[in-house]
Amino acid sequence: MTVDYRANDPATGRTVVLTVPSAGTVDSPELLARFYREARAAGGLQHKNIIAIYDLGVDRGSPFITRELLEGSDLGQIVEREKQEGGQSAQSAIQFLNYIVQACEGLAYAHQHRVIHRNVRPESIFVTRDGRVKLTHFVNARLPEASSPISAGIVASTSDYMAPEQISGDRLDGKTDIWAVGCTIYEVLTYETPFHGESVNALMFAIMSQEPEPISKLRPDLPGKLDSVVRRTLRKDRSERYQKVEDLLADLEAVVHRIEAGG
Repeated sequence: MTVDYRANDPATGRTVVLTVPSAGTVDSPELLARFYREARAAGGLQHKNIIAIYDLGVDRGSPFITRELLEGSDLGQIVEREKQEGGQSAQSAIQFLNYIVQACEGLAYAHQHRVIHRNVRPESIFVTRDGRVKLTHFVNARLPEASSPISAGIVASTSDYMAPEQISGDRLDGKTDIWAVGCTIYEVLTYETPFHGESVNALMFAIMSQEPEPISKLRPDLPGKLDSVVRRTLRKDRSERYQKVEDLLADLEAVVHRIEAGG
């Protein structure tokens, strides 16, 4: 959908990422709207755990975005490396949960500003080389003034993290992102997503009707309290989930402290 360039901003002297839409995106009103949506969503949020958007403009008829240059890896890449190296441990779980905590701090800020991310997953949590987390991929975000549902094309690309209300076509809110955080926690700690299906339809059926295997069965080295936290993020009825990211954050931090203490 886009092409990224490493560039220098002559006005500030800083190195940035210059993003321009591909030829196909420019020709598609829907894709071009998504291009602008990412800039408007992240650009209106100034937080240490959200990628910084510096500018949005048009040059000789071509739209462009300049954003913060991030060097490091996304959480999906980090988990994949750990899988290959066989490094799963309580210590790595602490590190992963601390990354999730930072991402949730950014997500809480976004929700406070009425921006729903709608694309939380390991690939949208970027970890810089010095361990700072940046929430990225706001391309599907719902802005305060918008309420349009996700299109089928977007659903297919992120189906592992879809909440029941996305499948049923209900209006989305911050608790939809909380569901996706729960899926992400499950995946980074167990190397598998909580729901499975051989097709998108089978996966949707599982999300709507099944319960995931407790993390403690796959990771007996982790405290049972983690099961209750993740279970609460993955309630089918969103009124039974955490109602705010801040509440989830408090429980996650308590779990991290328990693991650190060896409990």
